[in-house]
Amino acid sequence: MTALDKFLESLRPRLDAEPQSQVILVTGNESADLDSFISALTTAFFLTYHFISTSDPGTLTPIVLPFVNIPRADLALRSDVEYVLTTNKVDSSLLFFRDDLPRLTQIPPSHLSLFLVDHNKIADSMDMFPASKVVGLIDHHKDEDLYRDTANPRRIEVVGSCSTLVADEFFAKAFDQAPCLASDSRTDGTVLPDWAQQVSRLLLGPILIDSQNLDPARKKVTPLDQSLATKLLPYSGWDNFGDLYYQIDEARRDTSRLSAYDLLRKDYKEWVVHRATTGEAIKVGISSVVGLLNKYVARDGQEVVQAAVGQWAQDRTLDLSMVLFSEDLGETGGYQRQVLVNPVAAGMAEFTNALEAVQECELERITVVDTETFVKHGGRAYQQKNTAMSRKQIWPVVERIVTQAPPDANL
Repeated sequence: MTALDKFLESLRPRLDAEPQSQVILVTGNESADLDSFISALTTAFFLTYHFISTSDPGTLTPIVLPFVNIPRADLALRSDVEYVLTTNKVDSSLLFFRDDLPRLTQIPPSHLSLFLVDHNKIADSMDMFPASKVVGLIDHHKDEDLYRDTANPRRIEVVGSCSTLVADEFFAKAFDQAPCLASDSRTDGTVLPDWAQQVSRLLLGPILIDSQNLDPARKKVTPLDQSLATKLLPYSGWDNFGDLYYQIDEARRDTSRLSAYDLLRKDYKEWVVHRATTGEAIKVGISSVVGLLNKYVARDGQEVVQAAVGQWAQDRTLDLSMVLFSEDLGETGGYQRQVLVNPVAAGMAEFTNALEAVQECELERITVVDTETFVKHGGRAYQQKNTAMSRKQIWPVVERIVTQAPPDANL
């Protein structure tokens, strides 16, 4: 059994046997993408052995478990996550999903706290833990300026991947705690903890994916991403990164089994914000889809795509829904992004005009999904010429428009 599986297998028995222990849920964001998944899993692993190594023998240490904020069945939508877990011998059945909430909500509020990774504001979908304290956060998104008095560490830096920050925060320190972990001898005579290869390979996956293979031309990689990838490589047992990026990306791009509706569920984030003038609540959802809009219109037809977008917005009770499409067409077309906007509430009617006016996005109207009904209700689709702007960069623009807050000098 691998080091991660041994760790994961110990958690449920500990919850039953140690009712007095503190419990820390390490949770990624609602999209549960590869970066959130691996950040939560590895952070929980590192924290567990930090507590073991720094506590007196016989002392009850906190139970730190990785919590994935999606139903267990939705893991099948994330082919890249399944690929990385399977190739690194992590048994996903041992993880905690939303299906486990009935058990987790039985934990007394005074015994439960949260550690956020890949986001820095508790998601609305975690409202079943209203009294839980945030005891740590590691993220690479816009700082919401929360939990300054409780979170330690509280680390928010602009990097390509949250997994970069997790590796920088914990990986080297964990070797100081190696005596509390099993070790094995390598053929060259060195001794490494038995988790080093597995964990380094897990972390390298999202770092390479989110930095787009550490390619500076894609404007996603930072010096810290590059540095941590280089530091992790010797522990992975690989001589170089090889085709790892392309293998994971191929798994990620395999959407052949997914319906248009499932594509919207696969990588999704949701926010509730308030108009600055009236305080009116506005619910916004943004799906990120691998593959261009043209591809899915050709596969399913305009009406099917529109119906899926409309149904998803209805099911999530959204005031505004957006879909961000992206695909690397290689030498034939390079990296491309497209945006679909679906203003649902009457108050969102002017949103598309305001978004088009944001020069930084470099949006050009396309008509691939247009029908009379779609356009009449405010639907629009765009080619996004600024391909460096992912959802992480698009959301602050959207938030500013829908809340009618003063323009940000950086936008």
